[in-house]
Amino acid sequence: MKFKFLHVSDLHLGLKIKEIDRLKYCQQALLKAFKIIKEKQLDAMIVAGDFFENDKIYREDIEFLNEVFELIYPKPVIISPGNHDFLAPDCPYDEKLLNILRFKGWQENVKVFKKPEFSFFPLDNVNIYGKPCINRQARAFDKSININPAKINIAVIHASRVNFNPESKEVWHPFEDSDILKSGFDYIALGHYHNYSEISDDSGIKAAYSGSMVPASIYEYGKRGGLIVEIVKEGGKTKIETEFVGLSDFSIKKIEISASQNMEKVKNIISNEITESDAPQDTLFIVKIKGMGDLNINYLKELFSGHKILFDISEFTKFDIERLREVSPQTTIGIFINEMLKMIEQSDDEEKQILEDALIYGLDAFAGKQITPKFYD
Repeated sequence: MKFKFLHVSDLHLGLKIKEIDRLKYCQQALLKAFKIIKEKQLDAMIVAGDFFENDKIYREDIEFLNEVFELIYPKPVIISPGNHDFLAPDCPYDEKLLNILRFKGWQENVKVFKKPEFSFFPLDNVNIYGKPCINRQARAFDKSININPAKINIAVIHASRVNFNPESKEVWHPFEDSDILKSGFDYIALGHYHNYSEISDDSGIKAAYSGSMVPASIYEYGKRGGLIVEIVKEGGKTKIETEFVGLSDFSIKKIEISASQNMEKVKNIISNEITESDAPQDTLFIVKIKGMGDLNINYLKELFSGHKILFDISEFTKFDIERLREVSPQTTIGIFINEMLKMIEQSDDEEKQILEDALIYGLDAFAGKQITPKFYD
């Protein structure tokens, strides 16, 4: 027996990031996904929740989804709702709402888990189990499930991995790794965490988070997409292989800048990162400026206004020489500041950077802070 499918999650259709047109990129990602399903002759698409935002999705979005679902008909699209496409009376999964919108309903190949406990959709020699996010504190695997070992058994759920929960991520359907390993499922398609991770034992992979299909926040760096999962079951033994496939044309790249560097060097660093990017027009660059310096952020914003750039100045302190001069020269720290400022004013550009860093190190030392040295070419 063999079953090969595309596992995706956390598209968050309807969500916006700053000025980025995520709708366009979400639509492109879906079209790519269905093209892959057709070209690689996959058997199904499994969605592990947060496919869209309940309160930010419109009729035209639902119509678009239905059109792309039809592209792979009759191959199934199986959805286990998460905490953003929450299964509620006014959500797009609800037939009453669809009737109010005068929408004909989802394609016949779209299957949505709606029962509060695990249920399954049978597909020849495969049973696909799932349940929606309804009670956030209810454990994902709170009851044992009688599964048929003669079939390929897959579960799909939007859930939180205990002790591996990213900071500030809400807990939904918590589970322990041991729950996965003793569940009896051949593979569990997980959603909720936006970065790839997997759970495995000596026999191989047992479950995985595919990560977000398209970046859903400014902290989601690198490639985004889904997993092609192939399950082969013969003679009671199961072999699973996974392959990541990029689906998002939109990406986020982080650039770290030391505030003590001169403006020319900073400009070169940012320019080089943009030039080396595979698709700068589809990339949001997060420029994180760290430390103390006199960089003119507004000038940089204007200089690179033709690109998608956000400047993170949460760890940037403006170097204000005039305020330092106000420190009393009768104190030890005041004497140190004045002597260092004299040396800075008399230095060339190369020496200036080193001396300014030395001044900052000295001030940190006076304040009892830990000193982190910089290294120069």
